Amino acid sequence: MGFDNKIDFISIEEVFNTLKREIQLTNGPQSIEPNFYQNIANLISKLKEDDIEEEDEDRGEGENITTTINREKITDQIKNNLLDLFTKSVTLLFIYRCKKTFNINKTKETFDYSNLTDEEKFVFYGNREREYRINIVLDTLLEGKPKTLEKIVSSINENCIILRFLDSMEQFVGVNMNKYGPFKKDDVAILPFENARSIIENNKAIEIHTID
Repeated sequence: MGFDNKIDFISIEEVFNTLKREIQLTNGPQSIEPNFYQNIANLISKLKEDDIEEEDEDRGEGENITTTINREKITDQIKNNLLDLFTKSVTLLFIYRCKKTFNINKTKETFDYSNLTDEEKFVFYGNREREYRINIVLDTLLEGKPKTLEKIVSSINENCIILRFLDSMEQFVGVNMNKYGPFKKDDVAILPFENARSIIENNKAIEIHTID
């Protein structure tokens, strides 16, 4: 599967066989090509962007416009079915492999870290950070260190996220005692997580993720 001038797209058979082997394997994720997900993303992009092009010279002498339209609809349906099959299979594979690493990490067992792709390592690091935070809060709590615990959790008021407002909103005072707003529909703002959370839950805004 090279990335030279010509891209060799991954086949649904390869994705299915990879998923099948992953389900059968019980001792951690199997080794897959480092660019496995990149190849799939390229194919999905191609399937989504390509329009069905029919040139006049490709039509038979007795073929009318209705036949051509019907053929385009059938081809488009096949493309959509293939796209749906790819997305469902890859979603199941990715989640299954990530859950394996989570479960192994909980039981303190080991697995071959090199078998993970960079995309899976991205998720793995995030899960380790979550477990680290759970442990540090519990350790500080059970050691009876209220001042240290207060310093740890005070950082939540400094955690901010980006929002795009879906409706207008009056000015308010944030958890950090700063004033925010007023906001109009489609305004973008950086707000403390604690305030942003309630605004999102009330369907007043949506979070904007900075990863392209």
